Amino acid sequence: MEYINDKKFERTLLVGAFLYNEEEFIYSMEELRNLAESCELEVIGKITQKLRGVTSATYLGKGKVEEIRGFVENNEIEIIVLNEELSTSQTRNIQEIVGCRVIDRTLLILDIFARRAKTREAILQVQIAQLQYLLPRISLLSGNFNERLGTRGPGETKYELDRRKIEKQVSLLENNLNEMVENRKTQRKRRVKNNLPIVALVGYTNSGKSTLMNTLIDISKFKNDDKSVIAVDLLFATLETTTRQIILENNKKFLLTDTVGFVSRLPHQLVKAFRSTLEEITEADLILHVVDISNKNYQRQLNVTEKVLLEIGVKNIPIIHVYNKIDRFDSLNVGDGVFISAAKKLNIDDLINEINKLLYKNYRTVRMLIPYTSGYIFNYLKENAFVIKENYIDEGIDILVELSEHLYNKYKHLIN
Repeated sequence: MEYINDKKFERTLLVGAFLYNEEEFIYSMEELRNLAESCELEVIGKITQKLRGVTSATYLGKGKVEEIRGFVENNEIEIIVLNEELSTSQTRNIQEIVGCRVIDRTLLILDIFARRAKTREAILQVQIAQLQYLLPRISLLSGNFNERLGTRGPGETKYELDRRKIEKQVSLLENNLNEMVENRKTQRKRRVKNNLPIVALVGYTNSGKSTLMNTLIDISKFKNDDKSVIAVDLLFATLETTTRQIILENNKKFLLTDTVGFVSRLPHQLVKAFRSTLEEITEADLILHVVDISNKNYQRQLNVTEKVLLEIGVKNIPIIHVYNKIDRFDSLNVGDGVFISAAKKLNIDDLINEINKLLYKNYRTVRMLIPYTSGYIFNYLKENAFVIKENYIDEGIDILVELSEHLYNKYKHLIN
């Protein structure tokens, strides 16, 4: 994988333009700064413009491009990051005028994903997204902007050869990725067979999903320190799908799945490449939508996440809004949900209660009489169900127990 900058802290100018919503634009530029700093770029300044209309040649107005050129020369700028996705010709034209490298928001996000990808699957997904972004921009990279040297066959252009090479590489990577997708489908079928409900963590990048996963792992009845996940203060720290089994004190079990976080205007190439991973969310029985309540733009971030959920086909799945980081925020009058601090382990019991209500609402509390000759059933239920009360009588073990539909059907012959 190639990064947009080979050395750290290249001097960077942020550039943005807006047509309509200024408030949304201001937030977008703040986010662009965070993205740039995540790529270890040194942000020296920013230049913005309110547009009446987009200029086809340079996106920005001619005077604004000249202003940028002056800033670049006076401040030794090495990279310009534009807050929009640029066409090949727009990128080329701006670069020729300002005299330094120009990248857009999409390439910046792709670069962060490339840095964060660790597993083979995540690396393949990012590479596919990078190549799909590259395809319409081959001429910019090769320098053959308008060059055509002949027809197809021996005389075809370098542009056409490069395009074929990239398309072939994308096809090869997609085939490799599809093999992994099939393996994950097999794993999903195994989970369904085991009758374990699935809870998916979703949310804006850096909202605290991984920290919450670690907190739930920590309270799990049979916890294992080796099962914790990396939780760091980074954008897109988690790209891989991580699944852990959680066992509550009442012996109720579920699989907790965490996957990639979202961001506003997540490049469509990434959504497409990560669709197989994001499908884990559509298979969930319950979604925990984690929101960083300490962020002043939490409502925008909440809306972005819900929009992406719709795009990937999430529907008819119950959602709990988990407002995280209350230790950094005083007012909690923001709407329905559970208010927690995953890091400080505040109000986690409230979250568990809500999970119990929604995930196990079809469980039944029944009385069973288990003969002493079938003591193994009692031992199994002690491990895999919630035995509320037990009483040893002459006929056997009389218990009051909460059962899943699976266990109810399996042992209904013992129900009084």
